[in-house]
Amino acid sequence: MAVAGRPRSTRLLVVGLVSLSLLVITIDYKQGESGPLAGLGRGAVRVMGPLQEAVSNLTRPVGNFFSALIHLPSQQARIKALEAQLREARSQLTSNTSDQVRLRYLEKLFGIAKALDAPTATGRVISNGVSNFEWSVMIDVGSGDGVQPDDPVVSGGGLVGHVTRVTPSYSMVQLIVDPRSFVAVQLTSSGRTGLLQGQGEDDMRMQFFQPDTPVAQADTVETAGFRLPNGEGSLYPAAIPVGTVSHVIEDPAALEKFVTVRPAVDFSSLDFVLVVLMPGVGG
Repeated sequence: MAVAGRPRSTRLLVVGLVSLSLLVITIDYKQGESGPLAGLGRGAVRVMGPLQEAVSNLTRPVGNFFSALIHLPSQQARIKALEAQLREARSQLTSNTSDQVRLRYLEKLFGIAKALDAPTATGRVISNGVSNFEWSVMIDVGSGDGVQPDDPVVSGGGLVGHVTRVTPSYSMVQLIVDPRSFVAVQLTSSGRTGLLQGQGEDDMRMQFFQPDTPVAQADTVETAGFRLPNGEGSLYPAAIPVGTVSHVIEDPAALEKFVTVRPAVDFSSLDFVLVVLMPGVGG
């Protein structure tokens, strides 16, 4: 009997609670904000507000985290796209800068070619053989382009060297900084001539045919335009820039004076060069 009466008691309890709730709602509605239940509600809000804020602060990062996980693939794709655009912009900027530098370099070469008033062949450096034993470069023009041994080679900066070996498609160029290289040069300020010898990584050394030659630091040096009496070197056209005086060395006990000359050409960054085709020079 007790078991059978428990569901009935439960139903009566539920009905009672529902009736009480309806009564409370009715009273609260009629009393508005001035009734005792309204004050109780406001108190509950004051108590529950901080608790809800704390719970929200704890759960919001978790929610944001899962939201970020949901949108992560699209965010990663966007980041990758932006990185690709940045790389492309940098590449274009570098390419444009490089093209501008190359254009100015080729314009200088063109100016030298016009000043020489001689047939030329434009080549590109494809191999750098600079070492302690040999200071030379290989270029991609040869006898098929009219190049011969001893033809002078210049760049936008000035004198590079001369051709030493030739194949139909390629040529080897000895640089003026090679210790075996000798060039007849002159000071542009006075026209006094001397002999310039390469010193490898160091500045070139210039000795004068006339020991009393006046010379000052930063004087410019250019080719003198004649072959040396001993046959060394090659017949370079006159007035090709070679370098500038970097040091003046005088020895009172010696009968000669010599200076060091810094090359006008940066041999570490040679790209395009101009071979001056001089018929009858090679032998």
